[in-house]
Amino acid sequence: MKIDKVKILDYARKHFSWGKAVLVVFVIFIIFIDENSCIQRIRYDAEINDLRQQIAAQNDTTDYYNRQIERLKTDKNVVEQIAREQYYMSKPNEDIYIVEPKKQTP
Repeated sequence: MKIDKVKILDYARKHFSWGKAVLVVFVIFIIFIDENSCIQRIRYDAEINDLRQQIAAQNDTTDYYNRQIERLKTDKNVVEQIAREQYYMSKPNEDIYIVEPKKQTP
């Protein structure tokens, strides 16, 4: 089977134009290569969404601690409770017993 170069060139002349070639190269450049390409834009949007979620989580944490600070400023029972639970403090006539969970063996 012999390839006819004339037929190939004829086909290329009919279906190929420089305008189409430039358009294809431009579209490929915009979608894949450019700094502001569509693919890069999708990555940036995903990163922005992740950062927004992190900001929301940090805001929730900040709100929790602000509420805790207000409770500590206004309620002396909360201060006593935290001192007892976290720092194992006791009143003069009290005994403290620390109960640790039993470790499970594999």
